[in-house]
Amino acid sequence: MKVKALGVIAGVLIAAAPLVSFAAALPAPFEGSSTLQADGIVKAVDQANHSVTVLDAQGGEASFNVTDTRSLGQIKQGGKVHIRMMRSAVISVTRSADGQSTAAQFGQSNAIQSVTARVEAIDHASGIMALKGADGSVFHIQGRDPAKTAGVTPGMQVVVAFAPQVSVAVAPTQ
Repeated sequence: MKVKALGVIAGVLIAAAPLVSFAAALPAPFEGSSTLQADGIVKAVDQANHSVTVLDAQGGEASFNVTDTRSLGQIKQGGKVHIRMMRSAVISVTRSADGQSTAAQFGQSNAIQSVTARVEAIDHASGIMALKGADGSVFHIQGRDPAKTAGVTPGMQVVVAFAPQVSVAVAPTQ
């Protein structure tokens, strides 16, 4: 009975070996950040709530809760501003360049926004990746430790889990 049980366990381990080696070949999840910078015209300023509503060049409107309030007193309705929004993220490779998927599971709260994307390009020296989302938009993420991006290659699928906290700075421009 003992020999039969060992044979069954050995068979399961041999059958699972390709799956384990495939999963081990994927880069481990790593931390990064995304920075969005844009210019616009101030539609409204709420000094008490530290928020600014801005119109972009195409007429789109967005409101921001400003976390870096040093320049907020200088922001006036109708003035030109430069917005810098930074978000931390965790990047996890979920598929290899050949499209094989892994069994990635994430313990996420509802506050975390996740985006699935394809690696379009990567600069391993700086850790900056160009990612293409499912909607076709391209965005960039910079790995905090460029060495951790070494195993990431164009064509890989990733999940980017953005932290709920966003750092927003607004400064007047000329």
